[in-house]
Amino acid sequence: MRAALALTAAALIAAEPMEVVFRRAAMALSAGDFAAAESGFRRVLESEPRNIGALGNLGVVYSRTNRLGEAADVYHRALRLSPADRGLLLNLGLVEFKRERYAAAMPLFGDVVKQDPNNMQALELLATCELRQGEVADAILILEGLRAAHPENGGVLYLLGAAYFRQKQPEKARQVLAELISKVASPAQASFLAGKAYYDGERFAEATNAFRDALQAEPKFPGGHRELGKALISAREDAEAERELGLALAENPSDASAHYYLGGLLMQRERLSEAVPHLEQARKLNPDLWGVYYYLGKAKLRAAEPSAAVSMLERATALKPDEPAPFYQLARALRMLGRKAEAERALERVKQLNANRLAEVRVEK
Repeated sequence: MRAALALTAAALIAAEPMEVVFRRAAMALSAGDFAAAESGFRRVLESEPRNIGALGNLGVVYSRTNRLGEAADVYHRALRLSPADRGLLLNLGLVEFKRERYAAAMPLFGDVVKQDPNNMQALELLATCELRQGEVADAILILEGLRAAHPENGGVLYLLGAAYFRQKQPEKARQVLAELISKVASPAQASFLAGKAYYDGERFAEATNAFRDALQAEPKFPGGHRELGKALISAREDAEAERELGLALAENPSDASAHYYLGGLLMQRERLSEAVPHLEQARKLNPDLWGVYYYLGKAKLRAAEPSAAVSMLERATALKPDEPAPFYQLARALRMLGRKAEAERALERVKQLNANRLAEVRVEK
């Protein structure tokens, strides 16, 4: 009797209309029940593989659960069915942005802007990518337009300040930051955004002071200790940076970025046994941080485990194919294993990437 009831229930579930399954999955996604949402959207796709709504929402599930590689795969699959879908383009761009793959994100945000020239989110993200890729003049052009249209937007002002610092125009940068401080209501938020502008503009001493001001105004300002720790690393104040990152993790043990920066700092200070647990925790929280695999690869090299190092460093190069450092370490690991031809190919990639960067610097000058 029980077996018959179970079969009946299974038959009813199988016969359930996909519209109902989709709607229930969407409600689960809105409620933050990602397991139920994933199960529902997967079930829809088993029945309707070309259902763009289910693909797009499954991508959202993966993105919100830090499975960025899977999210990218799903969004690519959806875009093959609907290449001009603005929501899919924007969401895939955000995934690539979170993975620090700015060169891949830029054309996606650019396509959104072509369709919707006033899309502020896409414009701001496009400018941020251009800034991170060294295309400073293009970033300033977009940001000045956004500044004129949205003069109260603190995020735009912080990015514009950073861009002017990068362009070696400190007076313009300071004017923008003064405007930022006058327009952002919270003193802590104003100082925090100014600190980010100084940091992105590679003015680390000023960034340190601004983040300290933010924490003085609001001791538990979200991200304050983490960002101060990052600035202190760049300012070569290692002991204080370690303390600030420890405070960040005491406030939020799930801060993947704080674990990553603390692990990297401890690696640089040759404290391998302390560094690796933080790097592993960062990898668990965000498996698409390329730098985590880079540092873990270096740790495996120092532990004379070249096979494990290759596995980590290959992952780093896949996530960040335009960064020479992991290719160099990969070459070292491959040589230790006697894989000379592969090591030479990795070194050639290092030379190519360094030559590209040198060419970009010459063009910028």
